[in-house]
Amino acid sequence: MLHLVLAQAPDIEVLHWDYGRYYIPRPVHEELVAIARSMGANLRIETSPLYDELKRQAINVMGRELIEGLLPRLAQTEGFDVQFVGLRAEESLKRRRRLKRREMICPKLGECWPLQHWRWLDVWAYIASRDLPYLSLYDSRAALLGYERARFTTLFDPEFADLGAEADNVLHWRWRNL
Repeated sequence: MLHLVLAQAPDIEVLHWDYGRYYIPRPVHEELVAIARSMGANLRIETSPLYDELKRQAINVMGRELIEGLLPRLAQTEGFDVQFVGLRAEESLKRRRRLKRREMICPKLGECWPLQHWRWLDVWAYIASRDLPYLSLYDSRAALLGYERARFTTLFDPEFADLGAEADNVLHWRWRNL
């Protein structure tokens, strides 16, 4: 989605939320940042100290700290007026319902959902047809999960265990014997 946004507004400030080292391994985070910068993103990285304090018990920190805290503050104090959301209806029933009801994540900001009707094949076709960089872990994880289910935020978070998340560097039980 970053490429789509930058194609329309190359100077836009891009906010990246860092889930912390206990949820996103540092090599993965560093690769994400490097990819964004290689695409020319004016990158701003934010996080919460709660990730380091609570470690793997940092449940719903993004909701409280980013969605309920930082985003409304940015709208009020720094003039942020829109966020681009990369959720897709195909990803889950909950997301389909959210999109159908047009439930906003942060009502203080306008929202644009450019990928909402894209299928996983559309995402990969866009990436491949433009020779865009992507996280290297997708290649290894997709072999186990399928490209339609491999999303970096769900790979390491126990809240997403039913989607194939890894917990504490142990491959999800479903895939251990493959």
